[in-house]
Amino acid sequence: MEVMITMIAACTALLLAVPPLPQHAPAATRELFPFDPVILIGTGERLEGAEARESVYGNYRYRFATEASQRAFDAVPSRFAIAFGGGCGRMGPLSGAGDVKRFEVVDEHIYLFASDACRDSFMQAPHAFMEVTEPSFPTDGRGLELATAARRWLRADAACAREIVVSAARTEKSGDAEYRVREEVRLAPGLLFTDFSAWNDDSWWTVAAFGDTETRLASDAKPTTGEQPKADPRRAIARAKRSSVTPEQPLDDAQFAAFRRAAMLEPLFLSRVLLLSDVKLAGGGAAEWQVGAQTLSGEILRIHWRDVTVEWLVKPATGQPVAQRAMRRARDMRYALVIEAFSEWNDRAGVRVPMVRTDGTRTRRFDAVESDCNPPPNEGPTVRAE
Repeated sequence: MEVMITMIAACTALLLAVPPLPQHAPAATRELFPFDPVILIGTGERLEGAEARESVYGNYRYRFATEASQRAFDAVPSRFAIAFGGGCGRMGPLSGAGDVKRFEVVDEHIYLFASDACRDSFMQAPHAFMEVTEPSFPTDGRGLELATAARRWLRADAACAREIVVSAARTEKSGDAEYRVREEVRLAPGLLFTDFSAWNDDSWWTVAAFGDTETRLASDAKPTTGEQPKADPRRAIARAKRSSVTPEQPLDDAQFAAFRRAAMLEPLFLSRVLLLSDVKLAGGGAAEWQVGAQTLSGEILRIHWRDVTVEWLVKPATGQPVAQRAMRRARDMRYALVIEAFSEWNDRAGVRVPMVRTDGTRTRRFDAVESDCNPPPNEGPTVRAE
């Protein structure tokens, strides 16, 4: 009996190791875009569609002035649907819904905007705010060597396969109000990645599975020409924007791709990508990177996976990543090549995670790592950068 009680207590402790996400608000009724999107893109004419001719794609409903327009849309909905999944054109696909009454057509795509200022900024240089797609490259021997060393230093090969959460908690003031802020990045089996933030009792998070399960779902969901895309309840589980205060929104393909880029910029996620068979790895030679007042030296490991390239500056003798360089949205939301330095690595659950990241002007700090696994014995909580 005593042994059984001990086992139950141990199992309970494991279940409670990673705090659960809060309940999210159910999905809302999809919003109606006011004009026939096929005619709008083709001619610029703003024609309202008929209620009898309506199709659904992503987070929006579309009505069509002609049957030909609806057939064209249903054949390739992503060609005519609102870009960025309805996110603000300036702030990107993951920014939240723009206003269907505030839109522009650029390069045969419809972009929504959260404000007139966002629209004006975007229209001055539209392509600076577009999502980037980076070409692949062949894997080479030096890339494999550096990746193997990095995996060993990160302990990715034998890292805990259960959920790991890296979190930060702080207090922020806005005027007279004070907020308890918590940020988290989570990684679970199946490359299930979650980016979470909470302000007092309100919280928002985006979640998506990037492993083999999601690949199968994407393949299953492709409609044949002329058919209406069918909702797949499994996809809603695999990828969505959720909140405790706003309705759930499924991620369309553009938002899913943007969230994959966000995940690739997290070292915890990228350490798992290094284990995949379809990742491309190449050496980039010895280099020095300047991050603020720091000059960091090492050898470049180039990592490419599904249209995203991230470069790590690695200490070749140990495999320790000391910095990261990648395309990401800068402060003004344009895409730029940003370098971040890593420090104060945590060893919880067997995988090393940088707790401090800085680009020389902004610093992102995490203060805890939680896991459904017990840390290996004789392992300290933090490893200083060499």
